[in-house]
Amino acid sequence: MTLYRVDKRKFKIDDVISPETSFETTMQDESKEMEDLLNELRPTGIPERKDCLFLFQDLICALRFYSKYGGSIYGVEPLHCYFRGDMNKLDNILDMFRYSEDENLRKTAVNEYWKAGTHTFNPCYEILASRARVKRIVCNNDLFQNIREEIGINGNSIEHTSIYKTLLRE
Repeated sequence: MTLYRVDKRKFKIDDVISPETSFETTMQDESKEMEDLLNELRPTGIPERKDCLFLFQDLICALRFYSKYGGSIYGVEPLHCYFRGDMNKLDNILDMFRYSEDENLRKTAVNEYWKAGTHTFNPCYEILASRARVKRIVCNNDLFQNIREEIGINGNSIEHTSIYKTLLRE
């Protein structure tokens, strides 16, 4: 099974990517509160999110993330998967945290993320994994500016970019 990892670190084919456990240290306010509650309410057998490697199930989701943050996209083989969740739910939960301090509402929303089989209308699945082995380098930071420009030209649609069409054929 090929999944996708967007990462600013440089890897080669057959390298093993481990989690970058420092991502929570940059969080503040509602983002930190949400992450803390996600960790508190996580199901048994799933490590804290900071100890997981986040992988995209679909190339389109990896490209969307890449178009915002840059780095490189790697085609990877996960070594151990813990959970599959819809990243769009995280955006919805964060919005809710910004507008409500109701603890019961916050817990209900976070539990929805962890609930199996639920997703948004157009899910962007993230896989929480222990590590992953690089199988191919899909694109690197050299293409970042070109992709951003092409997305703008194509009405903010990644699906209409030449890079997406090329990668989809591969």
